[in-house]
Amino acid sequence: MFTTIPLYYEKPYERSSTATVVEIVRWKENDAIILDRTIFYPEGGGQPGDRGTIGESPVTDTQMDNQGRLLHIVSGQTSHAVGDTVAVRLDWHHRYDYMQQHTAQHLLSGTLHRLLGLGTVSVHLGHSDMSIELDTDTISESDMNLVEDDVNTIVRMSVPVTAQVVSQEESASLGLRRPVKVDGDVRIVRIGEYDTIACGGIHVADSAELTSVQFLRSERIRGHVRTYWTAGERSVALVRRNREIVDVVGSRLSAPPEAILQSVVTLQDQLADARHRIRNVVSRSATLLLDQQLKAAEQGDRIPLVVFDAELWTEEEFKILPELLVSVETLALCAVKEREDGKLAWVVALKGMEDGQSIFQAVRQKPLLLIDGKGGGKPPLWQGVGTDSMQKSQFLKQMVELYRERLHV
Repeated sequence: MFTTIPLYYEKPYERSSTATVVEIVRWKENDAIILDRTIFYPEGGGQPGDRGTIGESPVTDTQMDNQGRLLHIVSGQTSHAVGDTVAVRLDWHHRYDYMQQHTAQHLLSGTLHRLLGLGTVSVHLGHSDMSIELDTDTISESDMNLVEDDVNTIVRMSVPVTAQVVSQEESASLGLRRPVKVDGDVRIVRIGEYDTIACGGIHVADSAELTSVQFLRSERIRGHVRTYWTAGERSVALVRRNREIVDVVGSRLSAPPEAILQSVVTLQDQLADARHRIRNVVSRSATLLLDQQLKAAEQGDRIPLVVFDAELWTEEEFKILPELLVSVETLALCAVKEREDGKLAWVVALKGMEDGQSIFQAVRQKPLLLIDGKGGGKPPLWQGVGTDSMQKSQFLKQMVELYRERLHV
């Protein structure tokens, strides 16, 4: 089996080259090109595979299959054939971004271990941030700030990042913070004296290339703490985006940056007060509408029979209806309201009667089927939504007939 010569370790900053197509195979539903040599790094160690172009073919991913073949996966089918000499170009922004994130992750894990004695359980290099899961169930904000400050000091020191291949025996004497997970010779990556680890990924050459490393947030998961970070060009973009947000929010609130938080708190208090006052108005309005229905109600066994289309009610008023029914002692009610989304909200209340549950079962077995009604509840109140608003009138008609029959009107 042919083995592609990897150039990505020797020339990690090479953005383009030429190569010869050795073989074309299928990878899932796409063609995959095998070259005699490549600057494309295959996915591994948490670092995604490179993207770019081979000739006119867009490369969407690079993978190492279980036979050890280095596959350049293209979108669909390639027009190239075995023996072609092709131009190879990296998506450099994608490659360099992950070189920065991967190197920052090494420096962070090493610093967490050096300053706090915390080991790294797992790592994920995502599209917007990177996560480092730690072997602890708690960590303080002050500790995260300590690590962030220490890492950025190392970034500013312009510490060289180097790699070398050593034997298993040599690796055992290096005091690595994590056991070696491969057989045979081991590739060791060093960030000055601040971290030494076995890794097969691609990294920047100098810590200064990380620009800035920022702690974002943390969460507890599976008894561990997962921390989230960003570095390099992502950090610069984050600062600029946050500055834009602060400028826009400050302008809307007519507040300088240092007063935005208090302005937001004041605005939230005002909004809560306004919502409370609006709800009181809606409640009073809905009470008046319900009183009108109760005054016009038929009587069956001294129980008001109230069935109506709440087309004059707002959706907010209709939502309050179940609360208003608490103070009504006896009632056989069915109300429907066509919502803005075209569905029917329905409420059934059966108060002051022993067989309310059996009456609702009859409602479920026939009238609700007309509107494809779904929902539930327990005596004396049930509510839900129906999807067939065209049957609204027929539904109300059947409800009137059912109530009259059961209440001997």
